[in-house]
Amino acid sequence: MKIEIQNLSKSYFLENKEIPVLKNLNWTVESGDMQTITGHSGSGKSTLLHILGTLDQPSSGEILFDNNPVFQKSASQLAQFRNQQIGFVFQFHHLLPELTAIENAQMPLLIAGLSKKQAEQEAQVWLERVGLGKRLQHKPGELSGGEQQRVALARALVAKPRLLLADEPTGNLDEETGSAIVNLMHELNQELGMTVLMVTHNPRLVLEKSLALS
Repeated sequence: MKIEIQNLSKSYFLENKEIPVLKNLNWTVESGDMQTITGHSGSGKSTLLHILGTLDQPSSGEILFDNNPVFQKSASQLAQFRNQQIGFVFQFHHLLPELTAIENAQMPLLIAGLSKKQAEQEAQVWLERVGLGKRLQHKPGELSGGEQQRVALARALVAKPRLLLADEPTGNLDEETGSAIVNLMHELNQELGMTVLMVTHNPRLVLEKSLALS
């Protein structure tokens, strides 16, 4: 998925005072790229990722996905687009604690209308792909931090999105586990040709193609 950001700005308002976060941002990401987004705390990295994921809207400017302006879609169209085209991995896994790994991973497919049997089959494929084939019936509280992040990654990938957005996906992991997660994302980027954008504070993870926010 090719992404073009055109004169993008985002401000929040606190007690009638405007707080600008992003200002006149222009950036192009080619289809199949894997890039990092860096910058100091408060520079707008997570805000940008949420806008790219259509979870938030810009104050002005536009984002084109494959030459189509995404924010001209209705709310229901955006929700469908998000479910079918975008996968999310966050620093905090946001897994449902009462559900097993396979139940968490199949959620996007159930929302998309697949049968429970189909969703389970696809979720199992991806959990096995991320090395959790023997942990399908474990709940998040029974998994390590790295295993929980792998469940979150499987959940993000189960619908085969064209765009994967990762917000500090290694922030709560030890170095070895974090490196394994990033290496897996590199493999999937190459294997599936999906566009991957990752926010990181870790200078060791910054890629040659990178957007630095100030």
